[in-house]
Amino acid sequence: MRKDIFSGEWVIFASNRKDKPYAYKHRHSVEENSDIKCPFCPGNENMTPPTILSFPDDGKWEIRVFNNIYPALDFSDGICEKDDFYEDMHGKGIHEVVVDTPNHTEDIREFSNEHLYRLFTVFKERLKVISSMPGIKYVQIFKNNGPMAGASIAHSHWQIMGVPVIPKEQEKAAEAFRAYKNEKDRCLMCDMYLHEKQIGKRIVDENEHFISFTPFASRQSFEMWIVPKRHVMSMLELNDEELFSLSEFLRKMLLKVSAIRENMSFNICLQEKMYKKNDGIFHWYIRILPRIGSLAGFEYSTGCFINPVFPEAAAEFYRNN
Repeated sequence: MRKDIFSGEWVIFASNRKDKPYAYKHRHSVEENSDIKCPFCPGNENMTPPTILSFPDDGKWEIRVFNNIYPALDFSDGICEKDDFYEDMHGKGIHEVVVDTPNHTEDIREFSNEHLYRLFTVFKERLKVISSMPGIKYVQIFKNNGPMAGASIAHSHWQIMGVPVIPKEQEKAAEAFRAYKNEKDRCLMCDMYLHEKQIGKRIVDENEHFISFTPFASRQSFEMWIVPKRHVMSMLELNDEELFSLSEFLRKMLLKVSAIRENMSFNICLQEKMYKKNDGIFHWYIRILPRIGSLAGFEYSTGCFINPVFPEAAAEFYRNN
């Protein structure tokens, strides 16, 4: 059992469980319904809300941003129960879609480094706008790649959500960063990646600006983090040289994830600092979460995860692929 340094939760590693019998047929891919017109393809812009931002902006876009037509949050007036026992609030926030390629069948692992760099500049532009909106306390940029990762439309895209609360995951991480800073006057993540580099067992790769490793208490099998070597609290602080370096590095890491098995679904989560409540102690990073298996009764009932793949074994696999 290993303790997650950010959440304080325990993760149980049980490598014997990867060999347990499975009586159901595995389906790593879902056939796309060809009868449905894709709303994210060029020429179908009338099927989505109006464009907020596009690159280039001459009508023939490579990247396009618009509001989610089925938003989890928006700024419209809602109705609250006003229950004396429970707490609730209006779900006011932002939920945007970023279509990262005009090509319906192109996968992020096929993008050029230049295209990924342009995508990151679009993220920075939207992040700057959304994080400054009244009432927004946290912004999450994420990608659901593949049907097992939660994607409902096959055309490659990302989502950006600006929420009016600080999620517990981010709150716990901030507490861990703050406690470490108070005790040792150093950044927790900076010390973490230096420790990982020193022992080497969980390091996947590195370049001049970034390092990747499998976290000590990985909650997901083959989970990987990409961490900037320079201390930055937000993606907004990455300069152009670092953004291009990240583009090359992320693509390389995703190709390693693809080697786990055919049609590998995964999530990419850009872990941002909190807004309107920040004291300079956070360290920005990316989480890559391959979707192998699913949560079961123990995880749902306890919040404690069981992982059949040790991070040391995952890192060795990545280094060899």
